[in-house]
Amino acid sequence: MTTILFSYKDHTMPRGGGAVHGFHVVEQLKRLGHRLITAEPNTDGRLERRPRTLDALPGLLAEAGAVYLRSDGRPFDLAMLALNRARYRLPVVIEINAMAEEQLAYGDDPLRRAHVALLREQYRMMARASSVVVCVSELLAEHVRATYRLGHDRVLVVPNGGTPASSPPAPRNDGVFRVVWAGGARFPWQALDTVLAATEFLIREVPNAEIVLYTDARERSLPELRGLRVEAPVPHAELKSHLGQADVALCLYRPIPASPAGFYNSPLKLFDYMAAGLAVVGSRLGQITEVIEDGVSGILVDDEPAAIARELVGLARDAERRRALGAAALRRVRDRYTWDHTGDGLARALSLAAGV
Repeated sequence: MTTILFSYKDHTMPRGGGAVHGFHVVEQLKRLGHRLITAEPNTDGRLERRPRTLDALPGLLAEAGAVYLRSDGRPFDLAMLALNRARYRLPVVIEINAMAEEQLAYGDDPLRRAHVALLREQYRMMARASSVVVCVSELLAEHVRATYRLGHDRVLVVPNGGTPASSPPAPRNDGVFRVVWAGGARFPWQALDTVLAATEFLIREVPNAEIVLYTDARERSLPELRGLRVEAPVPHAELKSHLGQADVALCLYRPIPASPAGFYNSPLKLFDYMAAGLAVVGSRLGQITEVIEDGVSGILVDDEPAAIARELVGLARDAERRRALGAAALRRVRDRYTWDHTGDGLARALSLAAGV
């Protein structure tokens, strides 16, 4: 057992988004037998809380045997890394799951560019102070290696995971072909407009189709389409029961604007959908193409609403194919993409860091 100093802002019981990843990182580090201490003001009973002051930093590092943190460029973390490098020399695993340039997706004004430059430098400092860097995708790992000049073996890819259902959803007899999509409207790469356009095509061909959006877009002006239902986002712990009432799930994205690595994400929804045993229609982008075996454990599509709708129409008319795709998706997650697989990747990172 190693005492790990854990610095990660969002890691308590999540509603959704990146906090799901942080929560499961803690779960896996505990499964591996580690003791976790933290100076985060918001934490839970899985970790031991310590004061978050600069005066307390020496004691934190003296108590720990390793450091695990997410690269958010926070001043406290930068101070921790500087002190560790100067005095304690603990092995450090840093999780880099975003890039500074992502901020340019929301605008390209001079102030934002200055912020991106500062953030990029902070990320560089943190990466250089690490023993090992963990990224959620190979595209992001390639960017980190090239941008921060880190050796190939010093940057590991540890994708997100899912919690597999015991079996695919039981067949329903309500006469509805239900498609689900969950996503945030504020993120330009979430492709909500593509989802809505594909919905229009679908409902013309499949009168009994229902498309359910779990999204924060309810206050936006969305089209009034027959069969379109817009719901508030549900807590992640409740998502599985909602997915159990669906036939197909959409995992649609587009490349992140201004991103030098394109679509570098490891979409949590992809693993949630597949772990629920649903047939998934996903974008032909990044890690999605690595996880979905096209035509076997899901269907890959380009960003073309009419083509996406044609795939959905085909699935609406072929229940046997839907079930086969869903069963294969569930097996795929069980075999390669559970959260325990994620934990095994973290174990490799910690072991490598200890030997650096």
